[in-house]
Amino acid sequence: MANGTLVDERPASLAGARTAAGVIESLLLVALILGLAWAPAWLGSNRPIAWGVNGILFPGLVIAYELSRVVLGRPHAVAARYLLVPIGLFICVVAWILLQISPGMPPSLVHPIWPLAAQALGAPVPGTISVDPGASAIGLLRLITDASVFWLALQLCRPASRAHLLLYAIMAIIAVYAALGLYLAVFEASKIPYLDGSAPGLVRSTFINRNSLAAYAGIGVIIALTLWLRALRAGAAPAAGLDLRRSGHFLPPMAQLHWVEIGAGLLALSALMASGSRGGVIATATAIACILVLSFPRSGRSIVERISVLLLPLLALGGAVALLGDTVFGRIAASGLTDTKRAAVNDIMVRSLQDAPFSGFGYGTFTDIFPVYRDQSISTTGVWDKAHNTYLEVLQGLGLVFGTMMITLVAWLVGVCAVGVFRRRRHRAPLICAAGAGVLLGVHALVDFSLQIQAISLTFMALLGAGVSQWASSNANLSD
Repeated sequence: MANGTLVDERPASLAGARTAAGVIESLLLVALILGLAWAPAWLGSNRPIAWGVNGILFPGLVIAYELSRVVLGRPHAVAARYLLVPIGLFICVVAWILLQISPGMPPSLVHPIWPLAAQALGAPVPGTISVDPGASAIGLLRLITDASVFWLALQLCRPASRAHLLLYAIMAIIAVYAALGLYLAVFEASKIPYLDGSAPGLVRSTFINRNSLAAYAGIGVIIALTLWLRALRAGAAPAAGLDLRRSGHFLPPMAQLHWVEIGAGLLALSALMASGSRGGVIATATAIACILVLSFPRSGRSIVERISVLLLPLLALGGAVALLGDTVFGRIAASGLTDTKRAAVNDIMVRSLQDAPFSGFGYGTFTDIFPVYRDQSISTTGVWDKAHNTYLEVLQGLGLVFGTMMITLVAWLVGVCAVGVFRRRRHRAPLICAAGAGVLLGVHALVDFSLQIQAISLTFMALLGAGVSQWASSNANLSD
């Protein structure tokens, strides 16, 4: 009360809460970007220590975000009610993995290996559905880490400016690792300092193999191309309605070519092609076709004007592939497009599913169960620690029902982004990038295990979260 008049202090307190929330969210976004930058450094986070670090870092950021919501009394930027289907599927999958690693399950669900172990040891052994509960627990930790990145990006990137900042940050990170991969291949025989020995002839950057680098670099190509198209459309907008036959209206001036996107895209494309990964190149080409369709302008004076926006990127891509494609095209000419060993492994996995169609063998237990079914259709030498087909590996681990839930969960979110492209007129780049990355990794998962390399899955989850956050208009209130 001042001079007998009541003063409402609530607007000031609300403004202070908004300011504090904005500062905290900005700091969390920076931490998320730094985490994504670190993830590829240690062999693509393909080691248990890296899983542990990421399992603390990213869920920890989510906990910090949620605590800030409670302390400041602020709602979530995107309420859970808008994602009931994917959240429900995720809860079901997590609950099933917990059951797989829990003792005391009905004997009909317990894997036969545990009664045999008890018989051999002459002592009771707690039986579980999973043939390796420890591996399944690690798989659950990685799954929760991926989900944490998605949730954090979803909430932090509701403002379009933050979503685009995240895109540029990921593009820059991938460009740096692509450049590092080219440098290591030329000067260090692809030796990864302090982590792994040389691998002459391979461009793999800091990843465990070239196929993983190819998928990661392909994401960089997708982001750079999407952002370039966005910039070209923005530059062409003032010229809408002008005569395209006039000089300078068909192609933008050199100063308006947006060299940041071009440079990052060329670095990623160079690393992709130099990797020699047939699956990576084909998956990226499929994703490029997808984003070109999604990026096609929906309005304009004429069809020629709209096509002209895509012409320059198509010419640039064609020229770059022609110059850089010797390695991958040479592999295709020498070995073809198919791999008989991977096809044989797929057949073995399909047969194994018949023994545990509902229960599965335990999430993340491919390495344990594959030797049981391995036969003479593939060489007896060498170790297969990944299936080179993520879909079959998920189904084998979780069973047909819950494995299908897992696949549907990711496909649903990618579909939300694809549908969102046609719902929105502005800020479509995050949606296009998420959909394009989903297509790329979805195709690549048919022939390799890129989604099981945590640096790639975390990057994809960040893109997917940013994309889903932009599904509705910026003017729409999606908060709790």
